[in-house]
Amino acid sequence: MSIVSNAVNATKTKKEVDAISERVKKTKLRITDVIIPILVVVILIILGVFVFVPMIKKAVTFQTEHKVVLEKEAQLVALEKTLTAMDEGILQSDLVNAQKVIPNTLKVSSFMYYIDNLAGQKGLTSSEISAGDIKINTEGETSEGNYILGVSGPLAYEGSLANALSFLDSLYSVSPYIITIENLDMEAFNNVWKIKLSVTGYYVPVSVSSVDIYSKFTPYSKFQEIVSIFETKASQLD
Repeated sequence: MSIVSNAVNATKTKKEVDAISERVKKTKLRITDVIIPILVVVILIILGVFVFVPMIKKAVTFQTEHKVVLEKEAQLVALEKTLTAMDEGILQSDLVNAQKVIPNTLKVSSFMYYIDNLAGQKGLTSSEISAGDIKINTEGETSEGNYILGVSGPLAYEGSLANALSFLDSLYSVSPYIITIENLDMEAFNNVWKIKLSVTGYYVPVSVSSVDIYSKFTPYSKFQEIVSIFETKASQLD
């Protein structure tokens, strides 16, 4: 009986050993067990580089563009409100006055007439009158040809000191154009004063240029003092 029991135990033990041995064989590291995880990692990296990263970049770019679009929309809405609030009739009237005072062209004869006529009214006699077209603002010139021109020249008058001062005091107000005075010099010879100066009147030639609707917009009505000056000077030309 013990012989049978020993045989059974030996058989059982052999089966257990075989089972354990089989399990050990299965737990051994095989090359396929390494390649598959590596392939999975490589595939995930490729997906991340070529799919997920571009998607994230596009999402960030879209958010930035969306923000810019919203800002531009708000800017255009504000611009529309500002333009709508402006009176079209007043705008047209102010534009006409500005074009008169700073015309597209300015004849030398017309410009010099007002200055010389004022000098005569103030009792001065002219000793030198010369004028011609010049380019005023070369820094403002662009590839589209947007620049300011002017009529300028040296002038010289003679008369009493009182008449000379009255002439200079009235020069800006009497001229219907926007002018500047430079190189002013006054000298007395035997109680006769001689005035030398350079006077420039401005005009802006017609030009075609593109307008950036998103650039900063400042209503001209905020400069009411200048608008009033234009209105006064334009009335002198009517």
